[in-house]
Amino acid sequence: MRNLRMRRALWVGSLLAVVALALSPVGCKRDKAKAPQAPVVLKMTGPDWGPTKLMADISKDFTAYATETLGHPVQIDFEGIPWSSYYERLAAALAAGDPAYDLFVSDSQWIGAFAASGYIVELNPYMDQDPALKAILDGMDPALRAAYCAYPEGSQTYYGFPQEADVKGFMIRKDLFSHEGERQAFRKKYGYDLPQTYEEFDDADWVQVRDFAEFFTRKAGQTLAGEKLANDFFGIALPYSKSYDFLSMGWYLTLYNWGGDIWDWDTHKVSGVLNSPAAVESLTFYRDLLKFQPPGATNYDFDGINNAVAQGVVAMAINWIAVCPPLFDATTSKVADKLMVAVPPGHKGKDGVARRAFNLGGQPFVVGSKTQHMDDVLAYIKWWFQEEQQRRFAQGGGLPSVTAIVSSEEFRSQSPWTRAFSDSIPYQRDVWKNPSFFEMLTVQQEELHAVISGDKDPKTALDTVAQKQDEILQRASGAH
Repeated sequence: MRNLRMRRALWVGSLLAVVALALSPVGCKRDKAKAPQAPVVLKMTGPDWGPTKLMADISKDFTAYATETLGHPVQIDFEGIPWSSYYERLAAALAAGDPAYDLFVSDSQWIGAFAASGYIVELNPYMDQDPALKAILDGMDPALRAAYCAYPEGSQTYYGFPQEADVKGFMIRKDLFSHEGERQAFRKKYGYDLPQTYEEFDDADWVQVRDFAEFFTRKAGQTLAGEKLANDFFGIALPYSKSYDFLSMGWYLTLYNWGGDIWDWDTHKVSGVLNSPAAVESLTFYRDLLKFQPPGATNYDFDGINNAVAQGVVAMAINWIAVCPPLFDATTSKVADKLMVAVPPGHKGKDGVARRAFNLGGQPFVVGSKTQHMDDVLAYIKWWFQEEQQRRFAQGGGLPSVTAIVSSEEFRSQSPWTRAFSDSIPYQRDVWKNPSFFEMLTVQQEELHAVISGDKDPKTALDTVAQKQDEILQRASGAH
């Protein structure tokens, strides 16, 4: 019994000694000296432009959030790549089995190729387990959700979340359209009034826009808005570059509104659709607008268009809204206080049907299939789509997809372009997400640019595109 009491006393004494040591200054000093946990680094890449830079900047705050909620720090390491080489560099890295990227921005039409190759993660199993992920998609306009997140088209299989939504905006020199002398001269020549307000421009169609472009095209020495021009002035600037998809996306501004389309969406047959009479007429119209554009317009990408607007040499332009903020900055634009942004025009076709549709831009971000940090990636996605981050993104010039934000009066009145962005969403169309998209696009860009440069007529070029794209799709179908 004595031995038992002694053993108990020794055990209690030892326990008290351990507790005392833990509570002693020595014990506290040891805890403080413990090395902090190294952060998990999520590598992300995207085009080197404003929206992804803004996302990367806001995402610096995720580290503290992750430390508090996940119990360890998570850092977003962003690598920007120029748009002109982004697809080629990203695709090459993925094809080489490079596991570098946990997250990356993908143009919406790339999702099919990346999904078919196994480069990105299907998110449905994770959404089935986590209603918060599904709620993110449910809070978006169906057109944006389908375009940025789903593959195949029309399915509810999701591979991404919108990073930057984008639509085409109609940039207008409001000072010229409201000048009384110009308005009188236009009315005398064309028999109707120049539009002035957002609502009046909302009613304009492409035929009228052609009139506006013709009217405002002037030679040096002529008068514009009461002043003698030192240099030539032009009616409009539009995208015609053969690089990437600039020309195709420009032509789609007229193609869809003339009643044309890029393929049969059920059969994926191109011939008879892309080269239909409506398509030929729309391409002819788009080509002929070059008469009212600055020299070099045949190579205009979004930078070329922005430069023409910012230098004050055009009355109108259509460009992606995501790249328009510098036009309203007096340090980078001569006309910062003279511009307004409206929804691009529609067109009433020979069949009497009024149409208004354009191809959307914007990009989702997707999860790389080689990530070793899936839990941290999903935590980041849920954090990014919290209202606070989405509002910061919008206030910084980003274009979110969350309906509650985009449709709010706060957002619509936030900047000169956000109302047009919000109003344009119902008119958006998607392009092919087919795994062969890049080959199809390359053929199309080559042939369309031959039309723009005067080497081919629209009918011949579109017949060639349709034939080659059908062959590409047939080969791809036979290969699988």
